[in-house]
Parts: sequence; structure tokens; C-alpha cells
Amino acid sequence: MKTHCISNPEIAAFLKREARSKEPYELDLSGIFCNLLSRANDFVPSEAGSIFIDDQTGREVERPFVELVLIACFGEASDRLVGSRLAATRGIVGHVYGTGRSYLSANPQADPLFFSGFDGASRFRTRSLVCAPLFVEGQVIGAIELINRLGERSFDQRDLMLIEIFAQTISVSLANAIDAYRSKEISKRDDLTGLYNDRFLHHSLEVIIEQAMATGQDVGLLFLDLDKFKLVNDVHGHLAGSRVLSEVGIMLRQVLPGDAIGARYGGDEFIIVLPGASPQESFWVAETIRKNLETFVFLREADRRDPLNYPALQIKDLITCSIGVATLQSDVLPTLGRDVHPVAAKNELLRKADGCMYLAKQRSRNRTVTAWSEQPRAGRAESSN
Repeated sequence: MKTHCISNPEIAAFLKREARSKEPYELDLSGIFCNLLSRANDFVPSEAGSIFIDDQTGREVERPFVELVLIACFGEASDRLVGSRLAATRGIVGHVYGTGRSYLSANPQADPLFFSGFDGASRFRTRSLVCAPLFVEGQVIGAIELINRLGERSFDQRDLMLIEIFAQTISVSLANAIDAYRSKEISKRDDLTGLYNDRFLHHSLEVIIEQAMATGQDVGLLFLDLDKFKLVNDVHGHLAGSRVLSEVGIMLRQVLPGDAIGARYGGDEFIIVLPGASPQESFWVAETIRKNLETFVFLREADRRDPLNYPALQIKDLITCSIGVATLQSDVLPTLGRDVHPVAAKNELLRKADGCMYLAKQRSRNRTVTAWSEQPRAGRAESSN
């Protein structure tokens, strides 16, 4: 029996509940789900089987409009069907997903819930099936389905009980995979802003630069510092300052390109890494961020959990940002040479962008300065916040 599965990054994206990133996922999720489906077939021998997971990556979707993705399957034409999508309200799988209850159909062709689209696509005839929901943290996120029991009989209640037991095993594997991702994610995130921390930034930037040097691609880097942030702390207190930083993190995650890495470097300083971005593209991203911050109203609403300590302050026309921009190909390699070590290239890229940020501070703040059009000083200039 040959089991087919979608790619590891695709499964990881569904489990993370966010859009797929270029970051590798260590667990062999494809192998795990192929193995689980094979083991289910060992207990309840069938002509075909499948695992569906809902797709809620990177967007807020109301449950009736969610799609279920066929992430692993075996049987006739399974190599063509894997990755197919099904509306979460359609078919027996959709019914199980929507109700959270297992289902046995001894005669699917006469069952009003049955969806024959997969049969038509594979020239396969479904004679009987069992289907059970997959749960994570009390919520249904998918289903497992076995079709046409091998032998001379259809599925029965005992088979349904066995597939329910196996669904619980798969649910545990799903929960473990999600927990592993969350644990890893916590270790590399800044608690306050939700952006990456500086440790993860340095590691990722070195890897990205090494790959770019090998392929001839560019890497853009933005060094961002908030203007007049100290006034927020002085006037409204450090709790308000922390809330402002948190909202900056939210705003950055909303406006950054999908493959960008946003990190809090420390205090009110942030770094954005743009893999593959040209100087002009890097400048556009910087200006998009700067203009969004310039018009952003911070602390627009009170925290409903603690409105006394976290009131609505509606801070506007105060906080802006100064941004320095540098790129690998235009500002680092021409100076250090193409045989430079990635660590040295990383440090120089940071230094160039940092110097440009301080030039922006000196020039009345709220502006973007690029390294390819300036000669920033090697060290940080004296500047007020």
C-alpha cells in the first residue's frame, strides 16, 4: 500500500494555523501522518483512506467557509487526490467535521450526505465508509476516513469504534506537533511585541546572508528606532510605553512582506530583514512602515480587563520613527569583498543600517536614510530620543 502525503512545510503551516514560512519544520510530519494512516489500515483493512485537516492559515475565516485539505491518503488515484480541497460543509467528512461525531455509512451511494466528487475524479466507487473527527484542545480540526472494507463485508460498529480509537491517536500526534511548534516559537519570540528576539534575529540573518552570498541574491535590512518614545514613558508611565511597543509589533506584523523577519532589537529599536529585496524595494518597505507609524493612533481603546491601569489615551501626532536602510549587495560586499565570512557581512550590514538610522535621527527624525546614498559614521552618533 502506497500512502501519499502533502509536503512537510504545508502540513506545518496548517498545524501552526498561520501562512507558510520559509523556516524549516524539524518534525517529519509527512512521515508521521503516512505512518498513522497505514497503521489505521492495518487495524481496519480498507481499499482507501484519508486524513483531512482544516485550512485556517493566515486569515480569519468563519467556520462554515473553512476548507478541508486532504493531507494524506492511500488507494486508487491517491497520488492525484492528495492536496485536494473540500468545503467544510460538504460530504460525510464535512458532516463529521461540523458535528464532531463519528459516522458509519453502509451504503454511501444512497446516503444524502455523501459527496461523490472524489469518486468521479478517480473512477472509484465508494461502497461503505467510516469517518471520525480529529480533535486538538477540544476543537475539531479535521477527520480520518476509511473507505470500502477489504473482504466480503461492509464496515460495522466495531470498525467505527476502532477508527475512533485511531482518531484519538492521531489527535494526540497533532497536539504534540502543535505543542512542539509553540515551545520552539516561544523561545525565539519577544514576549512584549510578538516579534522575533535578537538571538533568533542574529542566527537567521547569518543563514540568510550565507544563502544570498551563494546565490547572488540581495538582502535588505532596516534598522528602526522610535522617535520621542521616552515622552510616552515620562508622561503616561511605563505601562503605557509597554502597550505602545506591543502595538508597534502588531502594526509591523500587519505591513511586513510575508518572507520578512521582524525583530525587536532592544528597548524601542527594531530590525527588519528582507530576503531577496533590492535597495529600492527595501526603501519602499521602510517608507511604508514610517508612514504607517506617523499616522497611527496608539492606545485607541482601553484594556477591557483593566481599564483603570490601561485607559484609552489615543496618542497621536507624537510617535514617529527614524529608519536606516542597507543592503548586502550594494553596501557590504563592495567594501568587504565577496569572500567575506557571513558573520562579518552580517555585522557590517547591521552597522551600516544602524549608522543610517542615527543620521535620520540627526536630521530631525521621522525619515529614512539609505546607506547607498550616504556615508554613515562607524559608531553611533549622539542623539536624543
